[in-house]
Amino acid sequence: MFENLKRDSARYGPNWYKRGGFWIGAIYRFGNWADGLPYRFIRFPMWILYRLLRLPTRLFHIDIWAGRKGARIGPGLCLIHPWNVVIGSGVEVGENCLIFHDVTVGTGPTPGQPKIGNNVDLYVGARILGGVEIGDDSMVGAGCVVVKDVPPASVTVPPPPRVLPRSLSPVASGADLNKGKV
Repeated sequence: MFENLKRDSARYGPNWYKRGGFWIGAIYRFGNWADGLPYRFIRFPMWILYRLLRLPTRLFHIDIWAGRKGARIGPGLCLIHPWNVVIGSGVEVGENCLIFHDVTVGTGPTPGQPKIGNNVDLYVGARILGGVEIGDDSMVGAGCVVVKDVPPASVTVPPPPRVLPRSLSPVASGADLNKGKV
């Protein structure tokens, strides 16, 4: 646990203790440590303490579950803007991952849980859904929804928005969709 915390704090710089993302990661690390304790009479009170420490993270809308059935996150986790981050149970996140706000990593259209490689950056609003793999040294851009594997050392960007004339929209042009007239 302490080696992981040391690697996590190094990602935040000299003022790591002032960063909410570090403390959210520290609570996750504590939960994993508590779940791995060998004796039930020690593990149970530590797990209760983890559950109590986890309560304030709900104010940030953060859901990263620790333990055997929880997410497995490598050292060097950096939550830049810890707000609306969901990392589902069974998700694997590699070392030195950078995660911005409003990111979801969890179940989706393909069976299984996502596996995120080492040195991956997940930018604002990224959604990694289903049993996909994000290769090492990759970046997932803001607003991307990833449902297919991403090769290593690549950048995923969302498609550009398209502007259509208002006349092409049956609703906007006042057409009656029930009668089939367009």
